Order: sequence, then structure tokens, then C-alpha cells
Amino acid sequence: MKRTLLLIAALVCLAFTSTAVEKGDVRFTQRDVERFDEVMKAVAADRDLPMDEFIVRVAKQFLGTPYVAETLEQEPERLTVNLRETDCILFVEMCLALALTAKDDNPSFDSYIDRLAALRYRDGVVDGYTSRLHYTSEWIAQGADNGFFKEVTKECGGSPLAQKFSFMSTHPSYYKQLSNSPANLAKIRSVEQDLQSRSYWYIPKAQLPNCAKNIRTGDIIAFTSTVGGLDIAHIGIAYRDGDRLTFIHASTTADKVIINPTPLTQYINGVKSQSGVRVIRLNP
Repeated sequence: MKRTLLLIAALVCLAFTSTAVEKGDVRFTQRDVERFDEVMKAVAADRDLPMDEFIVRVAKQFLGTPYVAETLEQEPERLTVNLRETDCILFVEMCLALALTAKDDNPSFDSYIDRLAALRYRDGVVDGYTSRLHYTSEWIAQGADNGFFKEVTKECGGSPLAQKFSFMSTHPSYYKQLSNSPANLAKIRSVEQDLQSRSYWYIPKAQLPNCAKNIRTGDIIAFTSTVGGLDIAHIGIAYRDGDRLTFIHASTTADKVIINPTPLTQYINGVKSQSGVRVIRLNP
């Protein structure tokens, strides 16, 4: 799904700074193109860093970015590019796609779009609402298959997790694309059944103090959910400041992207809806 630079040039001439542009299966604004260029320039000198350190450099470019939920919930389904506001999973996804793109010899907005699609949609193809990877567990599995990262939860001291998947199919009224579409609902049920046939590991809260030493800066931290049928409640990027382990994330409490002010173990012990963590490590 390559995008030509002629499209970017045309958008510059239009000078629309906030109006969304839709071309084929992609949606973005001129400000997103400008923000991409700003980030590429800001991190260019660090592009030879290992990926785990580099993604933290990228993530810090978005500190203070507003937290906004449901930015993807627009119809018809498009690959939505939004570097102006974010939620937790989109923040991590955005930083990873930007970090991968910045390491190219000639980073381009086109390449960023392609990587974003490869992370967000099943097989990188935008084909309606159900082609998006709604469950973070599927997002993790596809990213690992594509060589972007690997899950290291078990190696970090994790325990088996009896994960169930049913939240979306049992709460269709929460999703407008499911509430009035039996076909979409059936497709989501099929995805849930496939995900439930796989094995999962997590580090429970009680084990985290002993296992935290195995978590590295730049690891993706997925917080497992206590809600029935839901796999992941939150997600962020691990960040070590000396001996202190915390994380960078799009915070619903702060309403923006922050370096969490409390250590990881203290944070999760204060959140009843989170049972533990899964750890995903970027490939070099």
C-alpha cells in the first residue's frame, strides 16, 4: 500500500492544517505530515542507537501529547494516521512505527504509513472494521511473526495465563461497528476463538518485584486485565532511570503522554483492573 510523495506535495499546496484527507484506505492531516518530519529531524542523530534505546528517544518526542480515545472509530474504515493525539496502544504503535522508519536510509511518510498498517491490520491489509487487530494479544502475535519484536514474558519469570477472549462479542453495544452488524460480530467471534486456542504467559502483580529486574528500557509492557474476556487493560514503554523502573505511556489520569511518576510495581498495585504484565522486547 505504497503512497506517493506526490500526495504529500499536493497536501502542502492545499494548506489544510486540520482537515482530514482521505485517499484510498488512508486518512491523515497536513499537520500529521509536518509532525512526522519534525520527529524524524529530532531523532536523526540517534538513529544508530539500539532499537530499545531508540524507541525511548522517539517516545519522549510525544511527552505532553493529549490523550484522546476512539480516534480510529470513524467510518468507513481507513488507516488513520494521527500524530497529534493518541491513546495507549496507538502511542506504542506510533512510536514503534516511527522508530523503524527513522532507521531507514531515507525515512518517508509513505514508509511510516506502510509500517503502521503492518502493525495495526491483519496481514497489513485494511479490509473493514474486523481487519483491525482489536485484541492486543493478536497485535503482539502478528508483530512477532513480522519480526518487529518477540514476547519474553516467560523468560522474565512469568507464569501461565489462562486467558479468555469474549469481551467484544459479549458487549457488541460498546462498538457501533458490531451493534448493527451480525457479519462483523461473527468475524470477531472467530478471532476470539482463534486467540483462545493459543498459550499465554504473564507476570502476576505479586511476582513483579522479583521479576522487574529482567525488564529492560524500551520493552513494551502490556498490563493484563481482570475484566472477563479482555486480555490487555493498558500498555506502555518501559523506562529505567537509574535503578528505578517506570514506563512512558498515554495516561488516562493525566490526559496526556507522560513518564509515569511512580515505579512500575507501585503503579500496578494501585490499579485493581490490572492483574500483571506481559513483556515484549524489540528486535535489534
